[in-house]
Amino acid sequence: MGLGAIFKTALLYTLIGMGMVFCVLIFISICIWLLGLVCGPKTNKQSASAAASAAPAEAEGIRPEVIAAVTAAIHQHLADEEGGDEGYVVRNVRRATWRHTS
Repeated sequence: MGLGAIFKTALLYTLIGMGMVFCVLIFISICIWLLGLVCGPKTNKQSASAAASAAPAEAEGIRPEVIAAVTAAIHQHLADEEGGDEGYVVRNVRRATWRHTS
């Protein structure tokens, strides 16, 4: 076997190996893309459910201040679970002296 035949065999093995690697990488990227479609972003579902649940609560006679406080508490709880360091700090709690007009 001559030197030219050895180089041809080596080139063939290199092309086959690189082709297989690229095929596997393309297959993995397609699988990840499909998982992204199936799982989808969770923030849209949460904001839609929060908006849907806030409207009936206001119609039932719950004051908007209570809705705002509960929404802030839920947001803080979700941020703590995700490990976010942006938090609410309650410095002073007092009753408001003005009336809500709507």
